[in-house]
Amino acid sequence: MKQFYTTLSDHKIRLIPLDEVHIQEMRGLSDDADIWTWYTEDLTHPDALEKWMSNRLVETNKGEKMSYAVQLIETGEIIGSTSYGHISWGEKALEIGWTWLGKKYIGAGINKHMKFLMLRHAFEEMEIERLELRTDELNVRSRKAMEKIGAKHDGTLRSHRSTQGGRRRNTVVYSILKEEWPNIKQTIFTEF
Repeated sequence: MKQFYTTLSDHKIRLIPLDEVHIQEMRGLSDDADIWTWYTEDLTHPDALEKWMSNRLVETNKGEKMSYAVQLIETGEIIGSTSYGHISWGEKALEIGWTWLGKKYIGAGINKHMKFLMLRHAFEEMEIERLELRTDELNVRSRKAMEKIGAKHDGTLRSHRSTQGGRRRNTVVYSILKEEWPNIKQTIFTEF
């Protein structure tokens, strides 16, 4: 796994393996409660963010996740985070998720850059066969974003997870298969 846990970049962003040094910049981004509406945790409090980051680092060290800080190339600032998780090398499958951006970057096209870098790396370097994306069934914005990058709706996991408000959420599952990637790359990610 370690050979694949490298910096990914294009002309707009860089995905840098997550490190404790990123916590200070992330603190300045995470204090807006609107960011965490659909997240299973509320990370507005600095202690919650530090615990979240510590968990990502532990999971990465165990080989369960590969978490990244998202850096804007133009300014060098850290603007969010994203991860590969549920990595199964035997099945050649993984999930992209645990993604969040500072409020001013939501809807600015950054997510499409992140997904392009992660999809390309997963299918072309890691030789993944199946890639999943998941979200709360009620998170329409996220569902539309998944569909815009060519992901297909596989189904819904009923009463799958608890949310930060105590509601049991239904989780929708989307996927992209390796054989679908070349067409998606040529049609959806033409500007990359």
